[in-house]
Amino acid sequence: MKLLIEDFPYPADKVRGLLGGDQPYESDGFCRIPNVGYYYNPSIRDCVFILPKVILDYNENAHAETVFGKFHPFDIIDVDKAFRDEMLNSEQRDFIYNLSTWIYRAIAEFVRINDELPKDQRSRIVYRKQFSNVSLNGQNTDGTLIDIILSLIKFANENRDWFMFIIKNIHSGYNKINWQKTIATKTAFVKDNVPHFVEIVNKKKQINFDEELLIIFYSILYYVREKYGFPINITFNYELIKGPKFDSYLAGLGKARLLQIKYKYFSDKALQLWNLCYCFFAMVEQMAAKPDASEYLFVSDFDIVFETMIDELISDKNIPAALRDQRDGKIVDHIYPFQSLVTSTDIYHIGDSKYYKIGASVHGNSEYKQYTYARNVIHFNLDLWLRYGEDAVSKGALPYLDPLTDGYNVTPNFFISAEIDKDFNYNEPGLHLHKAHDGKNYAVSRHFVNRLFDRDTLWLSHYDINFLYVLALFVSPHQSVRDEFKEHTRLRFRNQIIGLLNGKYEFFKFNIAREEMEDFVTRNFRELTGKIYHFDSTLLLALEKGHEDSEGLKAKYSDILLEFNLY
Repeated sequence: MKLLIEDFPYPADKVRGLLGGDQPYESDGFCRIPNVGYYYNPSIRDCVFILPKVILDYNENAHAETVFGKFHPFDIIDVDKAFRDEMLNSEQRDFIYNLSTWIYRAIAEFVRINDELPKDQRSRIVYRKQFSNVSLNGQNTDGTLIDIILSLIKFANENRDWFMFIIKNIHSGYNKINWQKTIATKTAFVKDNVPHFVEIVNKKKQINFDEELLIIFYSILYYVREKYGFPINITFNYELIKGPKFDSYLAGLGKARLLQIKYKYFSDKALQLWNLCYCFFAMVEQMAAKPDASEYLFVSDFDIVFETMIDELISDKNIPAALRDQRDGKIVDHIYPFQSLVTSTDIYHIGDSKYYKIGASVHGNSEYKQYTYARNVIHFNLDLWLRYGEDAVSKGALPYLDPLTDGYNVTPNFFISAEIDKDFNYNEPGLHLHKAHDGKNYAVSRHFVNRLFDRDTLWLSHYDINFLYVLALFVSPHQSVRDEFKEHTRLRFRNQIIGLLNGKYEFFKFNIAREEMEDFVTRNFRELTGKIYHFDSTLLLALEKGHEDSEGLKAKYSDILLEFNLY
C-alpha cells in the first residue's frame, strides 16, 4: 500500500505516477494533493490512500511536520517498505492500515448521506469511479476492490465461532481408525502374539466442500495480506493455495471452481461466504480484463466530511432552516436545543467544526464568524417573539430575553477540532478543552465588562475530540451508541462551559419576595443592567471576579444576597 497525506508538499519525484501519469497536482517541483480517499493505480497494481492532514503534527526539534511525531511523510510513502526497513514498528504499520480503511468507510458513509439529500443540497466534493458492477446472485452490486477486501476481513473477524464449528464437524471422524483398510493394506509385526501396525488408515471423507470453501476463503485473505499489506491474522491450519496455483485461481479457475461447488451450500453463512469469494474473483477478473482501468473514491474538501461526522453525532435535524442557513449567508455547522447554562429551559447551543492539523488553534476570522452566528441566532429568536408572541414557540423560538431585567440568556458557543489519540484508541472520545498557545481555553467578545447577561457578551470555548473515535462512531451501525454519545457530549459541553463561567464570575441570588422584584429591578436598573437575569422565582446576579465594582456591589447588597451555583 502507498500512503500520501492531504495537502502536504511532496517533492514531485517522490510521488510522480502514484496518482496517474498526468500528475495533475504537480507545480513548481512539488505536489500537493487536495483530496482524501482511495485510489487503485493499475500501473503499479497497488492501492494508494490519501489520509487527512489531521494526522500531521509539528515536531519542534525537527522543525517539520511529521507523522507519529517522528516520521517525515515522504519516508513512509511505501508503508510496507518502511516496515521492512524497520522504520515503522508493527503497531504503527497496523495503525496506518486501519486508519486508511476507517477513512475509506467514513467517506463511503458520507457519500451515502450525501446521495440521500435533494440534488440542490448535495455536496459537489465527491469524486468516484468504479469498475463495472459485479454480478452477485443475479443482482448487481456497486463496490470497489477495497469494499470487497473489507467485507472479507469483516466476515473473518465476525464469524470465528462459526469457522471453529465447521472445522470441528469436518474433523469429527478424522482420528477414528478404519481397521478394515488398515488390515488389508498395511503390514503388521507381531509381539507377544499381538499384532502391531506402524501405519494406520483413518476414516476420512474423500471430499468436503465446506473444507474447500474455507481453504479458498483463507487463501484469498493470505493473498490480500501479502499483496496489499492489510494486517490479517490467519489461524487456519490447512495448506493454503499460494503462488502460481493461486494465480490460476485469479485468472479464472477461482470463479469456475466456486460455480462447480455453489449448490453444495445451504446455510446462510456458507452462502454469504461463497458470495464474498466469488465477488472477489469476479472483481479481479474485471481488473485483469481492463489493465489500464483505475478506480477511486475521493473527497476534495475533507473539512466538509469532518463537519458532517460531527453534525451527525451531536446536532438535531429538526432545526428551523433559518438558524442553519442564516440570512446574511453564513451557515452554522452545528446547532441544537439543550438545557440553558442558567435556567432549566432549553436554549440553542452553537458549534463549529475546525478541521486543522494537530495542535492548531482557532483565531482571527473564525472567532468573529462564530460570534456572528450567535448574534444571528439571538436575533432570529427575538424576531419570532416580536412577530408571533406566545405562538413563537411553535416556530422554534426559545427564551433568550428576560422581560423583567432586559437580561439575555448566556448563549453556549464552541469550536470542536480533532486530534489523534496517542495510544491509537478508537474507543474513547477523549473530549477536553483545547488550550491555545497563550494558555487560554476560551475567548470572549463584549461591549461592556462585568455584564454577563448583556446581549453582546459572548463567550466562546474550544474543544478537542479523538478523531479515531469520531470515525468509528460515525460508521457504527448501532444508533443507540450514537444516541448515548450525543446526550453525554451535550451534557459535557454544558458542564465545561458552566465550569468556565464559574471560574470567571461569582453568582448570587437576591433574597427578596417575588412581588418586590419588579420594583427592585426598576430602582436599581442603571446599576445592575447586564448583571441580572430573572427566571422562575430567582433573580440572579453575576459579578466578574476581580472587577473593580464587584466588591462594592457585593457590599451594598450583602444583606439580601445568597450564594448561587450554576449546575
